[in-house]
Amino acid sequence: MDEPSVTMTGSGTASVSPDVVRLDLRVGHEAAEVAAALSGAAAQVRVVGTVLREHGVAENDIRTIDTNVHQRYDNSGSPVGFTAEQRLGVTVRDLELVGTILESAASGVGNALLVDAVRLDVADRSEGLRRARDAAFAEALAKAEQYAALSGSELGRVREVVETGAMPVAMPRMAMAALDTMGGMPIEGGDLELHASVTIRWVLA
Repeated sequence: MDEPSVTMTGSGTASVSPDVVRLDLRVGHEAAEVAAALSGAAAQVRVVGTVLREHGVAENDIRTIDTNVHQRYDNSGSPVGFTAEQRLGVTVRDLELVGTILESAASGVGNALLVDAVRLDVADRSEGLRRARDAAFAEALAKAEQYAALSGSELGRVREVVETGAMPVAMPRMAMAALDTMGGMPIEGGDLELHASVTIRWVLA
């Protein structure tokens, strides 16, 4: 017969200060032929890569997410050419440079550059997640102790610990003004929240 037990779920949150910005950039080029579309997109990507490196972005902080080519059609459904696109994932470790980088890249390739996402993040989540897990465990323990007391029992040993769900980064309040002649897009760090959730089973003594 199984031992009497109580199972509780707890969640915890830890605030951390963002120290990197993740950019999701897309560079495209239209042409009548596939080869010309691909070569044009490649040339634009090289321009953006040069801008990134000139502003101190390291090689391992620039990666290709995907590349695609699709055919374009006019309003009547007739093919009119091809568009080649490449998406880049970029990590910028100096928050103050984000606006300048985006403005310089846009100046280099014009409307060929699209910014799909600008996300604040932390390079190393381990300490923040440790604090979030501590808080999640403490919440589960407090509930388990209460239910044990209500049932006239005491908590015994832990039988099972399962971390449940993902630990996403909650987006902070982030101010992004339009690019202007005084400089690039300002990014305000604010706070990020890391979340942890755990389900724990205790034996009831």
